[in-house]
Amino acid sequence: MLKRLDLKLTPEEVDYEVIEAESPIHPKNRILLNYWLGKMGPDGMVLRSAINPLDFRKILGGVFLVEPVDDGRDLVYRLVGSENEHRFSRTYTGHRFTECYGKAMAADQIAFHHRVFAGGKPAFLRGRMKGTDVDHAQFEASYLPLRTDSGGHQMLGGMFDMAEPD
Repeated sequence: MLKRLDLKLTPEEVDYEVIEAESPIHPKNRILLNYWLGKMGPDGMVLRSAINPLDFRKILGGVFLVEPVDDGRDLVYRLVGSENEHRFSRTYTGHRFTECYGKAMAADQIAFHHRVFAGGKPAFLRGRMKGTDVDHAQFEASYLPLRTDSGGHQMLGGMFDMAEPD
């Protein structure tokens, strides 16, 4: 279990309390997982170039795309869907984890992403967020590793509020 609730957050930072789950239960994360599985190559990897966001446009507002920067010491959001940016009242696209999260959460998330990259298998977290007036929100997030054409890593993911409809 990953568990962090940093009480020293600035108003712009987010922290969380989560557990790792075996499989997604949110319908939108299941859609994303099935899409990812359908794009898997014979080597068990999914290439970033095989992913077309328009294929899952109905859930795009909750989708994110992440990649390592600074030799993996940080991660940057290449894309964060509009529903999540609206939910957290801030722009994440183009920002590093160390800019977006409390110190403990950033470190946990960077380590978690690297573990998923190394394993090449999907991972799922469920829990609640703290900060930016979303303390009540129960969410589920999916993490689906991608390989770039140059051999690098990216992560396709989805984060959805458990109370939101299909």
